[in-house]
Amino acid sequence: MRIDEEYTRIIRQNLDDSRITTELVDHLPASETVPTPLTFFGRVVGTPGELTYAKDIARYYEALATASRRARLFTIGTSEEGRDIVMLAIADEATIASLDSYRDRLAALTDPRRTSDAQAQHLVKAAKPIYWITGGMHSPETGGPETLIELAYRLIVEDTPFVQNIRSNVITFITPVLEVDGREKQVDTYYFNKRRAPGDVRLPLVYWGRYVAHDNNRDGIGQFLKLTQAVTKATLEWHPTIVHDLHETQAYLYVSTGTGPYNPELDPIVTHEWWRLAENDVLEMTKRGVPGVWTYAYYDGWMPNYMFFIAHTHNAIGRFYEVQAYGPDPYEVRPGKEGLSKEWFRPSPPVPLMKWGPRNSVNIQQSALLFALQHVARNRDTYLDNYWLKNKRSVEKGRSGPTFAWVIPAAQRHKSDAADAVNDLRRQGLEISVASTSFRTGEVDNVDVRAGDYIVRGDQPFRTLAAMYFAIQKFAPSNPQPFDDTGWTFQLLRDITVVPVNDVGILSREMTLVGGEVKAPGGIGGAGATLVVDETADTHFATFRFRHAGVKMLAAENDFEVRDRRFGAGTIIIPNADRAALEPALKELGLSAWAVPTTPSVKTHDLDVPRIGYVHSWTRTQDEGWWRAAFDTCGITYTYFADQKLREGNLRAKYDVIVFPNVGGTTQTQVSGLDTSGSAPLPYKRTAETPNLGGLDSSDDIRGGMGREGLLELAKFVREGGTLVTEGSTATIFPAYGITSGVTVDEPAQLFVHGSVLRGVFTDKKSPIAYGYDKGDLPVYFNQTPVLTVDARGGRENTVRPRVVMQFPASADAILLSGSLANGQQLSSHALLVDERLGSGHIVMFAFHPFWRWQTQGAYSLVFNAILHWNDLDAGQ
Repeated sequence: MRIDEEYTRIIRQNLDDSRITTELVDHLPASETVPTPLTFFGRVVGTPGELTYAKDIARYYEALATASRRARLFTIGTSEEGRDIVMLAIADEATIASLDSYRDRLAALTDPRRTSDAQAQHLVKAAKPIYWITGGMHSPETGGPETLIELAYRLIVEDTPFVQNIRSNVITFITPVLEVDGREKQVDTYYFNKRRAPGDVRLPLVYWGRYVAHDNNRDGIGQFLKLTQAVTKATLEWHPTIVHDLHETQAYLYVSTGTGPYNPELDPIVTHEWWRLAENDVLEMTKRGVPGVWTYAYYDGWMPNYMFFIAHTHNAIGRFYEVQAYGPDPYEVRPGKEGLSKEWFRPSPPVPLMKWGPRNSVNIQQSALLFALQHVARNRDTYLDNYWLKNKRSVEKGRSGPTFAWVIPAAQRHKSDAADAVNDLRRQGLEISVASTSFRTGEVDNVDVRAGDYIVRGDQPFRTLAAMYFAIQKFAPSNPQPFDDTGWTFQLLRDITVVPVNDVGILSREMTLVGGEVKAPGGIGGAGATLVVDETADTHFATFRFRHAGVKMLAAENDFEVRDRRFGAGTIIIPNADRAALEPALKELGLSAWAVPTTPSVKTHDLDVPRIGYVHSWTRTQDEGWWRAAFDTCGITYTYFADQKLREGNLRAKYDVIVFPNVGGTTQTQVSGLDTSGSAPLPYKRTAETPNLGGLDSSDDIRGGMGREGLLELAKFVREGGTLVTEGSTATIFPAYGITSGVTVDEPAQLFVHGSVLRGVFTDKKSPIAYGYDKGDLPVYFNQTPVLTVDARGGRENTVRPRVVMQFPASADAILLSGSLANGQQLSSHALLVDERLGSGHIVMFAFHPFWRWQTQGAYSLVFNAILHWNDLDAGQ
């Protein structure tokens, strides 16, 4: 094998510590036809002080696929901002030439309903595992995409027996950058800061993708983001055996297994596969003298919303690395004492001090990946047989019970939201059928199934997905500290009905597999000049109002009856309605309306479409992005601006409603904003040097937040009749600064509730915020803080007690629905949703997160109601 001497010399020159290398990466093979990173980019991978744009990595991958018959390039998706998400397939020439046939073999191993055991054993020998490596999910973690530039070249060009064996026995897929929008912003931001003078404030990575930052790796259940959809679509098409995601947080390389508790719906085979793969990586690296490669004591394996869990819900293997941060500027690594001890899971710990540079990151990560690929190549039959068995066991579990199916009633109250849920589940590969006739399940269940109801059969390969989503989570507080949320039950957070069926007979009932998008029935019944649109708290209800903003609509303030049909408070009444103009939207949105001859006799108020101001902070755009996602999807129009602009005042003349979602941090930092030190402005805007910044919002200087001046202007807006909607941390600002006095914020020291589904009890169903919710309670997502207490005497400016729309149950035992809770009595009867008067306006305070990771659709209408009824929130008192 011929070595590229110049590239190899620079590899060794850039290495900051000689211990962080192996024989696999201490050189680069030469090629006369395939361009090296040095010839293409003009620099070696791991060069200090340099980062590569995603678009240029994609160009390089295109050049590799053009130059070699060992590679083939795909575009698997397009980002929110229109950038391609690419995937490079690498194997030997014969495999690449027949790649589609290998895809088909894996598809056959996926479905034991059409593949016999004998056929499967033949396929295990004939198929090849796909090992899919992904990088660039978290944009500030810059090393994965760089490493994957060189790894792709090495896998294509190198002809050592080691790499030849990988190419012959494994199909390697590489997606170098998943969050392509965030990568371009990160590279812009890095070079911008590099040009700043010493002492000047550095620009943070304000936005990653269009909507969220770190939560792009928490979208595995909701699957709203384009990158998640791209991964799922490719998973369903190619059936990868292993999905391996690259991250950066640990010294020097953590290989995922986790401390547990593992998600109980995971097949035991897959958790053993985690350990087998991890032990191989740790062993191979450690025996070569590389320190700081370990497993176990990080992460838990519980929550299924990570991107790599898409593999698990489709019976493959999901895993990840956490490597020491790339840089790209060299620095010193000093791990904490707790990470320096020699343990069974950390046989060669990191050293107390190490000089670290980007080449260290490339070497350690690329070496481990190559050892993992070699391990799978040597054991290809085992991993393919395991894949077959996991699919087979999933089907068998659906046939043996105890849960044989789940029924989603099509005509349930939130019928439109239920149809959306069915479509979302189908896009993740879950097979859903429609009952052909009505029937009742056996004596154990007595579940009434009507013709047209949706049935999720248990005897399907991806049953794990349904079982994992629909289960009630019970995470013991005595477990190791959870890594993320502990509760996520799908139907609870969406406030829809999903009924498990424990009667095997349902599998024999007549049903038809759904082949496309489903829609709830909608439209107009009856005849007459007035339309009555039933308010059911479906998320599409607000969409209908905003889509027809110019049409005069009324909202009923009480329940009423028309022609023996009962309607609830909040129902829309449209006198002199243009049926032809409105009915298409009602059908599209799955909303039901009735035409009646005269306007019903019920107290109403005008349903005025407000001018909405949407405030964000430059310090953190993570949680507010989920609000924007919902607003954009539901057609809620708004003006988006930074909290600094609150200082300009005149807010009431511009807006009727201002929404200010969760920012995080203390009340002081939420007001003060970014550090104002240094004399130079800190711009965030699109320029020739930063072409990827400033898309959603821009500023000549993002230092400083609203300040006290802006805070007072926000209070003035409310006093003058505006409605302010706050969430989480922003709900604490007015109480903390004494602007309102009817609500105080508590911090119970012994409370433990880590991202769980809790019961919220409606205490004021007459409030317009509660319109459409027919039950006495609602599952909500709550995560530790804030805990709100309402003063029965009211505040200084208003003697009327703030209106508590929803609170926790009085009994601590009734609070937890799914997840974890300890010392729940510290939440008993505390407020969850408060409407407080201030002057002529209202402050609506959400202690819970109504828009959370595209999972909490059941709570969306609470916010939409506060917006739609902004100037009539006193109704019902």
